[in-house]
Formats: sequence, structure tokens, C-alpha cells
Amino acid sequence: MDLNVVKLRSDGTLDKLKNCLVVRGDLQKNVKEDTWSPTASFRALKLFLAHAARLKVRVRQLDFVGAFLQAKVRSRIFVKIPAIYGSIFPEFQQYCGVPLRLLKSLYGMTLSGKYWYQDLMEFLVSIGFIQSTVIRCLFFKKFPDGSVIFLLNYVDDMLYYGNSDDTLLTFETKLSERFNLETKGQAHWYLATRITQLASYDIILDQTRYCNSILKKYLESVGCKNVSRKHTIPLPCDFVPTSEDCSETEEKAAILMDEYKLDYASCIGSLIYLSQTHSDIIFAVNKLARYMQKPGKIHIEALVHLLRYLRDNNNFGV
Repeated sequence: MDLNVVKLRSDGTLDKLKNCLVVRGDLQKNVKEDTWSPTASFRALKLFLAHAARLKVRVRQLDFVGAFLQAKVRSRIFVKIPAIYGSIFPEFQQYCGVPLRLLKSLYGMTLSGKYWYQDLMEFLVSIGFIQSTVIRCLFFKKFPDGSVIFLLNYVDDMLYYGNSDDTLLTFETKLSERFNLETKGQAHWYLATRITQLASYDIILDQTRYCNSILKKYLESVGCKNVSRKHTIPLPCDFVPTSEDCSETEEKAAILMDEYKLDYASCIGSLIYLSQTHSDIIFAVNKLARYMQKPGKIHIEALVHLLRYLRDNNNFGV
């Protein structure tokens, strides 16, 4: 199965287009093995960066190239490449149209994420890192000379910092000897969030780019009159919602959302993630989220008001 991937630069502009050969996940059945693997949460990210700011160190970033393709398969898994690919790539014709046993993972596999995590975790432990018992993708190591390294991993994207440049260089060298990776210097983007490291070692997180994408998706096409005046508060002053304001049925709520061209639940879900750094909208989002099942006109108009507020205040951060 072919998969087209769009790779973006940190500023959101197009970097490159990739075409990948992946396993058809819908054909993988009766997988009895646990497929869970940990990834960094936004709460873990804020904790990690706060500790770096406390130690007054710079946070660095690296990217594992084709991470899943580097992970060894730990069970008997067979795949078959369509025979047609043999005519497209004659040098691989003998491998097309016949069963092949995988030695390394492929994208699309049910267990590829777990296998990659296991390989990375086992290597880090083998060179002396300790895994957090609470945040399983957080690792740290203390050295005899008093230097330390902390790292946080999200699939193929790693943040790390330490209080010794020599120790960090040794760590990067060891990691690059085991995995194919690209070091990126100081961290600027992680989990679709911009990281700004100040001269004072304070760190600012903001989701301005994500906020703008929400506005483009929901506000620009909303089916009501445009209001250009500046919105200074997240909700209207007279907004006092109750369950009586809800639509009578889910069908009527769907008709109402079609009129406004606004998917209420989807928009609220996006705003919940945005509130990780936009603390000014937490109350408003929580209030509106109570009426996701059968929102009424008053709820939808309040949501539009909130989107307009974000339009006028899109660059807040923590």
C-alpha cells in the first residue's frame, strides 16, 4: 500500500512530499500481543521544559530518520509486496509477489510503534539511563562528575538537555552509532508548539500556528455574518447557558450545525488541545464542552464568539 506524506517545516510551510510503501493495517488480525507504547504528553512537555529552565540549560532536539524502519521485529510477521512492483523496480523483482518474513518493522504495522519504543528504551537503559516510573518516555542519567542528562521522546522526535556540553556530545555520538538520526540544535518546535528559549533561560510555549489553523478551518467558513470588531473576552457578557437551551434532539442539533457550517464537537476538541497554552480560554472551553451532544443556537453563537476572540488574541502563550 502506498502512503503519501506531507512534511512541513517548523514554520508550517511545505518542506517536501514523500511516498512510502506501508503495510495494510486493515489486514492485520488476531494480534494478541499488547500494542501499547508511551509517548510524551503535553503535561510531560511542560514539566520537562520547566525543569530545564530551573537548571538554566538549553533544550536540544533530534529526529530519528525512519524510526520504525530501524526497529527489529520481535515475532514472526510475513508480508507480500504486490507483484506489479517487480516491473517497476526490476532489481527487487525476486522479492515481489512472494511471502517475505520481516526482520525490521514497516510503517502501518500494528506493532511497529511498540517495537521501536522497545529498541530505543533497551538501548538507553544499556548505557545507564533510568526510565521514569510515571512518565515512561522520560529518561535521565547522572554521571560521576555531577553532570546529568534528561530526555523526553515522542515516537521519533526527542528533546534532551544536560549541564555539560562534553557529556551531551558523548551521548549524541553513542546514540548516532546505534540509530540513524539528525541533530537539530536548540529545540524550536515540539507537539505542534513553538518553543522560545530566552537569554535568561526562561522558556515560552505558544500554539499560534495551531490556533491559526483552527480559525482557518472553523471561523473562515462559519455560516453567519462576519463581525470585525475586536473581541476582548472569550464569552459574551450575558452568556448564561443551561440545558434548556439545548436542541431537542441530536438530529435538530445536526441541522443547526449545518446552518452555521460548524462542527461543534470537533471544534471544541481542537480548542481543548489549544487550551494547553491558551489558559485564558480554559473556562470558556469547559463551559461549552458540556453541551457537545445537543448544542443549541446560544451555544453555537457563543462558540463563534470564542473563535473571534482567538482571532484577535491568537499569540498568547505560557
